[in-house]
Amino acid sequence: MRILRAAVSAGLIAAVALVAPAAEASAKEQPGVKAAVVRIWHPAVTPTGVIGSGLGTVRTWFTPTTVDGASAPGQYMTGTLTTVAVDASDGTEWRTSNLVFVVGGESNQLVVGGVSLYPATSATIATGTQTIRPIIGGSGAYNGARGYVVTTNLGPRGWLHVFHVLR
Repeated sequence: MRILRAAVSAGLIAAVALVAPAAEASAKEQPGVKAAVVRIWHPAVTPTGVIGSGLGTVRTWFTPTTVDGASAPGQYMTGTLTTVAVDASDGTEWRTSNLVFVVGGESNQLVVGGVSLYPATSATIATGTQTIRPIIGGSGAYNGARGYVVTTNLGPRGWLHVFHVLR
């Protein structure tokens, strides 16, 4: 499992180094492609539900959000994280995500998927840590969205999600 973790970690580092410049270049080089940055913040959350332990654990939550500095009714984030692999030798696990950000009403959504590496003994990544996940779709104002989101754990100050949306 250590070899797999090392390979995955090396792949993630390479992907992080390539994703931002490639996404920005892609947006600049393709006529008709619009790039937008959307910043979504929410307070620190406690899972609304945790089912299982170890491999197969599912964590769910729901929280109101602030989008580009503005709070409004109908803005929230909900999601699930599912543990899909565990490396007991170094205390890490991989969790897949299904995150839905509703921006100003249910018709405007950004959907995020992907996988991130977590400490097995923690509900989340460490304060100050970032993870990058793909935007896998959207609706309404974000119809056809793609790109990536950089998520930062701000500890007791909450979470910041910086979306780099290509349409």
